[in-house]
Amino acid sequence: MEEPAAVEASKCNELLSKLQEAVEAGNAADVLADVLPELTSEVSGIESAFGDIQAANVGLKDQADTLKDQYLRLNADFDNFKKRTLKEKEQLSQTAKSKFFEALLPALDNFDLAQANLKPEDEEAQKVVSQYQGLVDGLMTILTSQGLSTVDGVGAPFDPNFHEAIMREESEEPEDVIIEEFRKGYKMGEDTL
Repeated sequence: MEEPAAVEASKCNELLSKLQEAVEAGNAADVLADVLPELTSEVSGIESAFGDIQAANVGLKDQADTLKDQYLRLNADFDNFKKRTLKEKEQLSQTAKSKFFEALLPALDNFDLAQANLKPEDEEAQKVVSQYQGLVDGLMTILTSQGLSTVDGVGAPFDPNFHEAIMREESEEPEDVIIEEFRKGYKMGEDTL
């Protein structure tokens, strides 16, 4: 089935052919009087069809712009979702590590107490203490690689964000310097455990 615009263009071509033949035959004025109203009507129909096509084109452009806008918004929402998910994953990982490290603190305190109380009396005992120290150092290396660090203790300035004072003593050290540590402090990143 032919499109309406194609039918109208075909009809116009027919009318123009008749007019051309009349011009060549010399009776153009008579034929023009007959063909002009029909030709005017056809031209009006073509103009109307052209206007409809333009309106449809504007509608399609608006639809394309709307779809493009929706695509851009969905893409931005998805990017935000990925960023938020990644951030939540990192926070969850940090929380899990913190809880695990907090559960290890009593064991780390016991290692420190054992180390402080080990007094080797002979060469054999010194080897055991040395091996014990190697195990503790190896464990701390692993924990440090996972983000755990110790809070500065003896000799460091007292910082209420990281330290808890049990008592205050007169000493030769400058004021507010830690002179004895009862329990080591640990932190993960900037958070104190």
